[in-house]
Amino acid sequence: RAAALVRPPGHHALADRAMGFCLINNVAVAAADALARGIARVAIVDIDVHHGNGTQAIFEADPRVLYVSTHQWPLYPGTGAMGEVGVGDGAGRTVNLPLPGGCVNEDYAHAFRAVVLPVLHEFAPGLVLVSAGFDAHELDPLASMRVTEAGFAWMMRQLAAAADSCGEGRLV
Repeated sequence: RAAALVRPPGHHALADRAMGFCLINNVAVAAADALARGIARVAIVDIDVHHGNGTQAIFEADPRVLYVSTHQWPLYPGTGAMGEVGVGDGAGRTVNLPLPGGCVNEDYAHAFRAVVLPVLHEFAPGLVLVSAGFDAHELDPLASMRVTEAGFAWMMRQLAAAADSCGEGRLV
């Protein structure tokens, strides 16, 4: 397991241009590198308060990458509707969970138990990457989610357990 302390996480950057303060889509680079090194399936779980439009756009047609996003809706960049599920061979590999402002730890736990974790287990990735923006925190002044440190810790424990059971413990 590893943690890369980068800011911003990069999930708005597209393959051909920067966007939303993101110059390089770090998680997309990591996923592409993992695929090139022989990992057959990579899951990206995005818990930033904003939808990772760049990450979704880069992988929405790639069946080897599962992209799951919990994000406040509506909010910048205005993408990430539930009906955005991937295209072509990647159809069904994009899972957007747009959440209303004001969600608390229990709301995120429900989303994880009902959707995120079952989808991860079904996909069985060899690597789980987390776009871990922490702007869903209750003290963030630009969004209106109410996740606490305990909520983020719980989500990471769940993702670590999922990586242990289906990804040989590979979690970044």
